[in-house]
Amino acid sequence: LNEQPENYLRDMSATVLLATWVPLFASFSALLIFQEDGGIRTFVVILTVVFADIGGYTAGVLFGKHLMAPAISPKKSWEGLGGSLVFGITASVLAVVFLLDKAWWVGIPLGLLLVITGVLGDLVESQVKRDLGIKDMGKLLPGHGGIMDRIDAMLPSAVAGWIVLTLL
Repeated sequence: LNEQPENYLRDMSATVLLATWVPLFASFSALLIFQEDGGIRTFVVILTVVFADIGGYTAGVLFGKHLMAPAISPKKSWEGLGGSLVFGITASVLAVVFLLDKAWWVGIPLGLLLVITGVLGDLVESQVKRDLGIKDMGKLLPGHGGIMDRIDAMLPSAVAGWIVLTLL
C-alpha cells in the first residue's frame, strides 16, 4: 500500500466538475422558472435548444463534411453547427414573438447564445465521456447516451436563457 496515487488531480478535477456542473447550471433553471411567465420562458429555452439540436442533426447528416472536433465528438460538423444556428435562431425568434410577446430581435441573441452554450455543453460532456472511457453516461435511455446526453445542452443553455430573458 505504499504506492503513489495515479491521476489523482485529474480524477478529483473530474469529480468536482461533475458534482458542481449539474446543480450549478440547474439552479439557473430554477431562477428562470420562478420569474414572471417563468414556465413560458423555460419552455422557450427548451424549445430553442431542441430545435437547434434537430437542425444540427439534420444538417450534419445531410451536409456534414467538415468535422468540428473529431477527437471529442466524431460526428459534430461545422455544417451541423450551421443547421443548429438556423433552426435555433428561427425557433427562438418565433417563440419570443408568439409566446413571450417580445420584440423579434430578442430572439436573435437568445437563439445565438442558446446554440453556442448548447454545443459547448455537448462538447464538454463528450470530452468527459472520452476521458472516462465510456460511450454513454447511463443506461436509462438506451440508444440516447443516458440522461446526461439529453440534458448536456440544456444545462448551460439555462444560464444563457436566464441572462438574455432577464436583461432584455
